[in-house]
Amino acid sequence: MKQSKFSFAAVFSLMVLLGFSYIAFMGLVYWREGDILMPALLTGGFIVLVIVCLTIMCKSKATRWKRIGTIGQVIFGLIILAAFGVSSLPFTNFMDVVAKQDKFYDGIDEMLESAQQMDEEYESYVKDRLAKYKTNLEIVAVGYGSGNVADTTYQNKVGNTNGSNDPAKIKHLVNNLKREIMPAKLDKAKEERQEWLENASDMSVWNVLLPKNLADIDENVTNWAEKYRETSDKIMDGEDPNTQPFEGENFSSDMSSLTRMYTKLDAPSPLSIVIALVCFLVMLLPYFMTQGDVAGARSKGKNIYE
Repeated sequence: MKQSKFSFAAVFSLMVLLGFSYIAFMGLVYWREGDILMPALLTGGFIVLVIVCLTIMCKSKATRWKRIGTIGQVIFGLIILAAFGVSSLPFTNFMDVVAKQDKFYDGIDEMLESAQQMDEEYESYVKDRLAKYKTNLEIVAVGYGSGNVADTTYQNKVGNTNGSNDPAKIKHLVNNLKREIMPAKLDKAKEERQEWLENASDMSVWNVLLPKNLADIDENVTNWAEKYRETSDKIMDGEDPNTQPFEGENFSSDMSSLTRMYTKLDAPSPLSIVIALVCFLVMLLPYFMTQGDVAGARSKGKNIYE
C-alpha cells in the first residue's frame, strides 16, 4: 500500500512537471520568436534538474543515501524551488499570450484585410496608369503629321519601338510598362504573404509554429507597401511627368506592437508565482510520502520514476 501511494504521487508529480514545463517551453518559443532548439534544451534541462534533485532527496530520506542528511535534502529542495521560480518567467510570458490571444487574431485578421485591400488598390493603380499611358501615346500618334506633334516627340514616344503600325507599337509600349510595374515576382510575393497571413489566422496560440509565422510576417510587413512603391517608381517616356508611384496609404499593421508583447520577458505575475509554488509543492509529494529508514536500509531506496 505504501508503494502504491508512493507510485501515485510520483506519477502525479511527473504529470504536473510536464504540464508546467510545456507552458514554460511555449513562453520561451514566443520569446525567441519561433526558435525551438534553445527552448527545448532549456526545458529539457529544467525537467532533468528537477527529477535528479527530487530523486536524490527521496533516496537520501529513505536510505540516508550518501549521508546527505536533512540539510542536504533542504538544499536540493531549494534548488527545485529556484528552478520553478526562474521558469515562471517564460510561464508568465505564455500566459500573457493566451490572455491576449484575441488581440493577436484581430491584428492578423485586420492586416490580412488591409493587405488584400492594398493589393486591390495597386491593381486599380496599375490599370489606371496603363490607361492614361495608352491615351497619351494615342494622342501623340494621332497628332503626328498634323503639325501638332513634332517628329522627334513622336519618334521618342512611339516611333522607335516594335510594331507594324501605331496601334501595335502603342500596345507593345503599354505591355512594357505593365511588365515594369506589375512583374511576375509581385504575384509570387503576394501569394507568399497571403499564405503567411492565412496560416497565422488558422493557428492557435498553442501551436508551436505560430511564433515563427508571426516573426516572418513582422519582418516583412514593412516591406509590402514599400515594394509596391519601388516597383511603380519608374516613369516611362510618354507618361504624364507628374505620375506618382503607388503610396499604399491605407495599409495598416499593428504586428510590431503585437510581437513586442512576448519578445521581452517580464517579471512573473502573481498568478504565475502561485502556480509555480503549487507545482513545487506537488513535486515534493513523492518526498513527503517516502518512508524514512535507518542508515543500513540502502536496499529499499528506489528511483521514484521506476
